[in-house]
Amino acid sequence: MNYRRILVLLAACLLWASSCFASDMRFVDANGYTGYYVDASSVSYESVAACDATIAVIKADRNRMFCYTMHFDRGRGVYQILSSQVLRYDTKEVLSAGGAETAAHPYGIYSPMKEIVDFIYDDLPHGALPPAASEPAEDAVTALLP
Repeated sequence: MNYRRILVLLAACLLWASSCFASDMRFVDANGYTGYYVDASSVSYESVAACDATIAVIKADRNRMFCYTMHFDRGRGVYQILSSQVLRYDTKEVLSAGGAETAAHPYGIYSPMKEIVDFIYDDLPHGALPPAASEPAEDAVTALLP
């Protein structure tokens, strides 16, 4: 029975990978029939603790793909959904879309959202990551030198 789940999820992952248009979807984690992905090309860092990214959650057993634009605050341990879409996975038909922001929600130690945040900060190249707020600016440091 577990092999069947793995095969269904693998088939869903392969279909997802072959159907990506301009995105750079990266597999993060799976739980049963559900797979979690991050669009690496969508990640934008506000600070060393906050970023926005496009996330996809694929529920293979329900033939659904949930796409979210999300804001993550790693320092506070919260996430916020900025917009969402529900699609029929096999045809990519949009079944519903929402643009209203949600309130910030905490994520726990074992939450898929924590896995996504850890993946974004630990496994993706950081490109234009802003300097840490706790690090003094170069001019401030040189001003203190004799």
